[in-house]
Amino acid sequence: MISLWSFLTLAHLIGLALGVGAATVKLTLLIRCNSDYKFVPVYIKAAKTITRILVVGLILLTLSGIGWVILGTPFTPLFIVKLVLVAMLWAMGLFIDNAIEPKFEKLAPVADESVTPGFSRTQKQHLRLEALATAVFYVITITGILYP
Repeated sequence: MISLWSFLTLAHLIGLALGVGAATVKLTLLIRCNSDYKFVPVYIKAAKTITRILVVGLILLTLSGIGWVILGTPFTPLFIVKLVLVAMLWAMGLFIDNAIEPKFEKLAPVADESVTPGFSRTQKQHLRLEALATAVFYVITITGILYP
C-alpha cells in the first residue's frame, strides 16, 4: 500500500514537472515573440492553456507541500526561504496573469500593424517578469534537489 509521504512526493513531482515545464515553455514562446512580432498571436492563443497547466502544477506543489508540513516537516531556515520564494512565485504569477498579460494582449499588433511604443514597453516588462518568475521556479527546484 502506498504511504501518504509517497503519495505527496508523487504529487509534488508531477506538480514540479507541470509547473516548471509550463513556465519554461511560456518563457520560450515570449522570447520568440520578442524576435518575431508575427508570433505574438500564436503566443496569445497558447498562453491561456499553458498558464492553466502552470497553475495546476503550482497547486499540486503547494498542496503537497502543505501536506508535508502537516506530517511534520521541520521548519529549517532553508525551508522557510523556499516557502518565501513560493509565495513570491504565486504573487508574481497573479500580477503577470491579471495585470501584465491582459495589457500585452490589448496592445498587441493585429495583422500587419506596426508595433507601438506602448506594446514594446509592455512586452519588455512581460518578458522580464516572466523570466524572473521562471528563474525563481528553477531556484526553488534546485534548492529542493540539493537540500531536501
